[in-house]
Amino acid sequence: MLNIHLRSTGEQFQIQSIHFDTKVRELKTILEIICGIPAHLQLLSYLDEGNLLDSQKLKYYDPVPNCTFELDVWYVYEPIIQAVVANNEAKLFGLGVLPDIPFSSAIADRLSPSDKKAYMIERGSVAMFTASHREKLNIVRRLCDQDIGINYQTAAGRTPLMVATARGSLRVMELLLLHGARLDIKDAFGQTAESFSVIFNQKQSRRTIIQYNWKRRNEQSMICERETKNSMSRQISVHDKALEEANRKREARLASLADQRMKRQEKMNSQQTRLRKRKSPQTQGNKLRSAVRFEDEDNEQDSDHFGKALEHIPTTNSSLVQASSSVPPITQQSAVPTQKLFAHQFYDVYADMTDDEWTKVRNAFVSQYFLE
Repeated sequence: MLNIHLRSTGEQFQIQSIHFDTKVRELKTILEIICGIPAHLQLLSYLDEGNLLDSQKLKYYDPVPNCTFELDVWYVYEPIIQAVVANNEAKLFGLGVLPDIPFSSAIADRLSPSDKKAYMIERGSVAMFTASHREKLNIVRRLCDQDIGINYQTAAGRTPLMVATARGSLRVMELLLLHGARLDIKDAFGQTAESFSVIFNQKQSRRTIIQYNWKRRNEQSMICERETKNSMSRQISVHDKALEEANRKREARLASLADQRMKRQEKMNSQQTRLRKRKSPQTQGNKLRSAVRFEDEDNEQDSDHFGKALEHIPTTNSSLVQASSSVPPITQQSAVPTQKLFAHQFYDVYADMTDDEWTKVRNAFVSQYFLE
């Protein structure tokens, strides 16, 4: 067994089993979890005021069982550790652990603004590490609200969540997890916060981690489900928009086709009107020619009928012939006008005669016609 006395705060810690072949550097990494002080800020001494060398083994200093090692903190960070252990918030937040609170010191005043801000964040992270180990909930909450040191790692890769898990500080764990503390961070030895709950037999700490993982998976599944629904709704809306656009294009196409069909119909109607106008004179000429042809055929039929009637008329005497000389002579003209003139003259001249007079004139006309 090995006793550790933290001289800055007067606290006593015990390490139940440790081999004296362990190096001082390895002992400091163990004390990070036991004492809550980052290893690079520890100063160990035994029997005198001399600091133990990190590269030496413990047996080099000839310790005895149940001996006590003195642990000091680097003087720059010693006031911070003391204020955290004393839970003195007013003193702590005046020591340059928050970037929004003015701070002045011999080191900070020589730094540039960016370096000074990084320096103050480092001091606040050390305060977060120690406060998580000591379960100073108010200090942890104030630092979490400023997003300082939540996932801070020491030289050995330890985080505030790891030391809170090893100590069984459930409220600090919940607060850190609520503000985004990561469970997948591993230290230099490949251990996570859940591994420390098993190593230090902290069942409640492990249960808290398991519940947090379950809630996170549930939230992630809900988020995935929500995103899936949103993506489906977006796809549906996109599909609806595409369908609406397709319907709009189809209606526009149908309207265009109807317009083209109407224009073609109007063009065809205009063409038919022009054709009718062109064909109308020819049609009238054809009608006139057909009427003349029908009249010629009637006249020819009348002439044939009249010729057949003359064949049965007996020969007349010369007196009738001479009498017929009083009939005005018929001048020969073209075919169609002559036939029309003959028919008209025949019916107009002899329309008022009696049958005997008409017979005599006819016989005289026929005899004269055949003599000629």
